[in-house]
Amino acid sequence: MIWTALILSVGLGASAAWIIPTDSKTFKYLLAFSGAFLFGTLLTHMIPEVFHEGAMNMGWWIMLGFGVQLMLDYLSEGLEHGHFHSHGNAVPWLAFLGLFLHAFIEGMPLNHNGAHGHDHSQGTFLWAIALHKLPIALLVTGALRKAQIPISTIVLIVVMFALATPLGATLSNSSNIAEYAPQMLAVAIGLLLHVSTTILFESSQNHQFNLIKLIFVIAGMALAAWMSTSLNL
Repeated sequence: MIWTALILSVGLGASAAWIIPTDSKTFKYLLAFSGAFLFGTLLTHMIPEVFHEGAMNMGWWIMLGFGVQLMLDYLSEGLEHGHFHSHGNAVPWLAFLGLFLHAFIEGMPLNHNGAHGHDHSQGTFLWAIALHKLPIALLVTGALRKAQIPISTIVLIVVMFALATPLGATLSNSSNIAEYAPQMLAVAIGLLLHVSTTILFESSQNHQFNLIKLIFVIAGMALAAWMSTSLNL
């Protein structure tokens, strides 16, 4: 389920780059919706769960994840939250390294059951990550195409991005790492809190939402709240 959902999400986003320009309003609305859905999932489901599992010390692990993402931003140059800085016709491999590390870490909790037996490999957390990856794959593919990077290199980067998160989920399932599942979840929450809030704050010019974008943000949060409560995922 993890491999299928995440690889299809990246594949769909990459394919959409031939249809949706990265400087279009459609892309901005998709990015805002995904950020809002991710943020809503963290607030209504993942943060309550991680504190239920690990008591108060989980706050330190969340802060650690937030700090890790701050450092990864220096490498990725903001790819995780919808920014791509042109390097001419050169591939910014250091930026992609930061993106791959982010994707790997966010996948680490996915193979572990959380509080109340919630299965992260099928629940809201998986869909929040999958939806988050879709516009990022679109951005990466579209920007590389615009920079006239060879299609073989674009495919390589997209495949590496698609595999990073499920690989994180798979490798974290070893017996030596699995016992730290609550801590891994808290670190991933910190990473995604940074990314989702950055998307929401930067999703409009001068920090003011237009009406359509506001509707997408509300819809994303409402969907996350509904899935976390009505579906009990």
